[in-house]
Amino acid sequence: MAIGGIYQVKNPMETAMQGMSQAAGTYGNMSQRKEVKTEEAAKTVGGGIAAGAGGAVGGAMAGAQIGGTAGGYWGAGIGAVVGGLAYLLS
Repeated sequence: MAIGGIYQVKNPMETAMQGMSQAAGTYGNMSQRKEVKTEEAAKTVGGGIAAGAGGAVGGAMAGAQIGGTAGGYWGAGIGAVVGGLAYLLS
């Protein structure tokens, strides 16, 4: 049995041109400049509390290293304010 009778062999040049055309189309679609717009998330109370808590912990650690126990309390207060303001102003 001859293969030519069962399967039809395409022209290799035609197949190659079709493949290159598809590749060019894919490359053209990928290289387009598309602008993606995202909505800015609204500020929440929970986010502000989390930022303040993180600032408080960081400030307490820094204050405790510098000024002992009393420095840790002051550092926590300053860190909480700085963390909250950073969140609100970002």
